[in-house]
Amino acid sequence: MDLQPFIEQLVKLPPEVLMKLMPDFKIEVPKANPSGAVLIGVFLARSLGIGKIIDDFIGEEYIDYEQIRKNRANGIDCRVSTGLACEIMIGDMLGRNKDLTRLYKFEEACENWQVETIIGIPSKKFNDDKMGRALDALNLNAKYMANVLQNVVLSASKRFGIPLNRFYNDTSSVPVSGAMENNEKVQYGYGGLPNLKQIILNLTISADASMPVTSSIDPGNVQGGTTFERSFKNVMEITDDQEFEMIIDRGILTQDNMHLMLTKSNKKAIFIGPLKDELSKKWLLEQLNEAKNNAFVAIEYRSKKEIERNQTAHYEAIETEYSFKIEIDPPAKDEKNKKRRKKGERKFAKHTVRAVIYCDLNKKPKEAERRQKCVNNTEEALVKLNGKLNKRNLVTKEACEKAVDKIFTGQPEMRKLFNVVVELNEHDALVMSWSKDEAIIPELEKTDGIFVLLTNHDKEKVDANELLTRYRSRNDIEISFRFLKSSLDLQQIFLQIPERVDAYCFLKVLAMLVLNLVAWLLAKNGIKMSPKKIQEELGDLTISEIRLQPIGLRHWVGSNIPNTIDVLVKLFNLPHPLELIEIINSTKNSSNYIEEWFNDIQENS
Repeated sequence: MDLQPFIEQLVKLPPEVLMKLMPDFKIEVPKANPSGAVLIGVFLARSLGIGKIIDDFIGEEYIDYEQIRKNRANGIDCRVSTGLACEIMIGDMLGRNKDLTRLYKFEEACENWQVETIIGIPSKKFNDDKMGRALDALNLNAKYMANVLQNVVLSASKRFGIPLNRFYNDTSSVPVSGAMENNEKVQYGYGGLPNLKQIILNLTISADASMPVTSSIDPGNVQGGTTFERSFKNVMEITDDQEFEMIIDRGILTQDNMHLMLTKSNKKAIFIGPLKDELSKKWLLEQLNEAKNNAFVAIEYRSKKEIERNQTAHYEAIETEYSFKIEIDPPAKDEKNKKRRKKGERKFAKHTVRAVIYCDLNKKPKEAERRQKCVNNTEEALVKLNGKLNKRNLVTKEACEKAVDKIFTGQPEMRKLFNVVVELNEHDALVMSWSKDEAIIPELEKTDGIFVLLTNHDKEKVDANELLTRYRSRNDIEISFRFLKSSLDLQQIFLQIPERVDAYCFLKVLAMLVLNLVAWLLAKNGIKMSPKKIQEELGDLTISEIRLQPIGLRHWVGSNIPNTIDVLVKLFNLPHPLELIEIINSTKNSSNYIEEWFNDIQENS
């Protein structure tokens, strides 16, 4: 605060008046407002063209902040476009860890952030009705969000030189609670938490910069493999007929999806993914039985942690092939009046792809130990159940057999190993007996530590070691899901209108894109920070108001501005937060405050 004008006026007062007034002077510092959302968050979003891209697709006029401020100075009222409202919401996500602003609180938040002064639009225009209608407009057309994301990604890739030739795709369930009866996508799902409904987030990210390139919200009862085609088509559009690699998980690498990638990409799509257990058990045992004892070859792969700890490699691999066939254009499962096709009318496509069988030598003994523990626990459970027969709710054979089934739920190996018989004896009492088929154990041991990766990579170009290295790198998408659910608070959805849920989740994906891109660019410049740490630093930026009483003179200062902000300002060509704070101070004429106060003093003295 510049006190020079105040001191110059102060010395003009008579000494007796000055002595009388001195006890009343004090400086008040109200609570600082976390303002990273407006000091840098919205400007990061604007730098990537997010608001303008949204408005271009929706058909609204996007006005940049400088023009808005000029219009305000000239008395011209400016409407809040959908893109601008979305930038404010994304800015909030960038600058507030977990504690995101709810729609009905944005007007108050914008008041605290001095949005009217910095951007030029009164805070009252960011009310809950406007923010809600912005979400409605964003989700008005099914293609809007996909096109917006694609354009943002392509623009960032071109601007910062980010390769778009390798991608990770996966899905994750998002538990949802609250009054969501009208949202058909909120369903009980596979693998979800008991008695808790969910939605499914389908996400594809680039290997470089971890930028989301496709995103969609699907019903909670949909499995990821059935929605992959949509994501795959979007990736093909982004890569523009260039060769690209898709690294996916076992739930998505179905035979249908392998057929899709092999036939619908003009041989431009390369995939890596694990073979699903239910598709591989018989085939895998056949391969292992045919393989010679010395068929496995040691490979050099080690995880990052193992390399840091200087641990030895513990993987072996064997090359083979996996063949499958699928029906072309089968009748839809829900197709009405389905007719049985005549012999010869059904058409099939046959494919053979490269398969690499890996053995984790460290995991092999652990799985044997785990199996023995399961055997012991199963026997204890059977003994315990046996002691409860003919009591309470276990007085019928059907009830007892259901209790046995419950013991083996989720344990296919134990179900195969144990033979349990429930019957009535000569006294019509229930008795239970069981035995173990010990001959099965050696067969189970053959697959200990074993997993299979399928690919259409040539082994001359990508060997077994490199193949595993690339697949393990897909952990980046798991980190992205955790970040969305934790720091970006994806699991806290307080909206009820289905379209708004989809659009709000989409904005969180865009916020993650910004933070992941910032982390990638900072790393390129020698500053290693996680997206979470960046978000926390942006959230620590504050605007503090200082008041000189009894004059009522107000002055704003910025605090908690880290050195990384200077790097971001340069990388993204942003206004510095201190410059924005000076814009606030420039609108407050301290001389007028002081002059009016001293005039009142002189009149009353």
